[in-house]
Amino acid sequence: MNLCKQRQSKNSVLILTSLAVLASPLVLPLQQASAQTLTTVVNFNGTNGAAPRAGVFAGKDGNLYGTTSAGGSQNKGTAFKLTGSTLSTLTTLVNFTGTNGTNPVARLFQASDDNLYGATFTGGTNNLGTLFKLGKTTFTTLTTLLNFNGTNGANPAGRLISGSDGSLVGITSAGGVNSKGTVFKIPVTGGVPTVLVNFNGINGATPLARLQLASDKNYYGTASAGGASNKGVAYKLTPAGAITSYSFSGANGQSPRSGLTESDGFLYGTTYLGGTSNKGAIFKVPLGGGTPVLVASFNGSNGANPTAAVTKGKDGNFYGTTSTGGANNKGAVYRLAGGTITLLFSFNGTNGATPESTLIQLANGAFYGTASTGGTSGQGTVFTFTP
Repeated sequence: MNLCKQRQSKNSVLILTSLAVLASPLVLPLQQASAQTLTTVVNFNGTNGAAPRAGVFAGKDGNLYGTTSAGGSQNKGTAFKLTGSTLSTLTTLVNFTGTNGTNPVARLFQASDDNLYGATFTGGTNNLGTLFKLGKTTFTTLTTLLNFNGTNGANPAGRLISGSDGSLVGITSAGGVNSKGTVFKIPVTGGVPTVLVNFNGINGATPLARLQLASDKNYYGTASAGGASNKGVAYKLTPAGAITSYSFSGANGQSPRSGLTESDGFLYGTTYLGGTSNKGAIFKVPLGGGTPVLVASFNGSNGANPTAAVTKGKDGNFYGTTSTGGANNKGAVYRLAGGTITLLFSFNGTNGATPESTLIQLANGAFYGTASTGGTSGQGTVFTFTP
């Protein structure tokens, strides 16, 4: 048992290191292709949270909700909401304490019962992460649904989704039979999880992103390692738990850390490395499964090292963030139109840096996202921009 915990502890350090994006010393002089407006909505200062690594989402009440992976009263992370006409008034809903979880890096999710559900990467009874519920309608009461123990998974990094049977479905980046991560499902009321997949390296390892329940009723996802070349995989998972994995080669991307987005018969995603410049790529796989196909490559000037999924905008184009690259090598916002990536905005540190999360677009056309560092206190921001 001690050996298991030691192994999980080492895995946690490795995965946390992979999640912490290290900026290259290269400073790129190219400015963004066209002027864009980006506004800082919130500057995190430690007390109100720090290092938001998950994005915000729009609740059914019109407010935005999110988590920070650090900060708060115990410096173990927070859950928060943003209200007001400009969505800039921050209210801390929960301060994580370790016992109820630590280091939430996954986006919150609102299920059909209107409660919010989430995961913490560490903390809980075994310090291997938790699943939790924030009860409606104030979302200030936290109920722990599951303490991961290694055998049933460890270190959940991607957000939960609603499964086809109404259960909560998610991934853990470590643990399971092979200590390489799992896919699991659990009733919304909590209880014993059902492990659908134990990653074994051949079918993938270290998944870091949420699943996508596609229109063909299958689940699709990515694992950041494993596969034929140990460069990661995209995979299809049937509701019964049958997995088919498709390997990255480097040329078509490497080390995917994002979820997939369905559009027009394909599922689109990003890879942290690989592509023509080895600075990351956008790829697609056909609905039904298949080898990932390179759509476009990042080159530093247009961004580098994306960890976030692409978001399809109201104009039919895809939008996203990269954690490094751009004019200041502090991250970028980009648009994908056809097979062309256009730099829209370069972060400069003052207005944020190292955006790691997926963008959302509200009804008014504005996009919202988070930067995990930078801002007035250097502890991250929530931002909005209109393309």
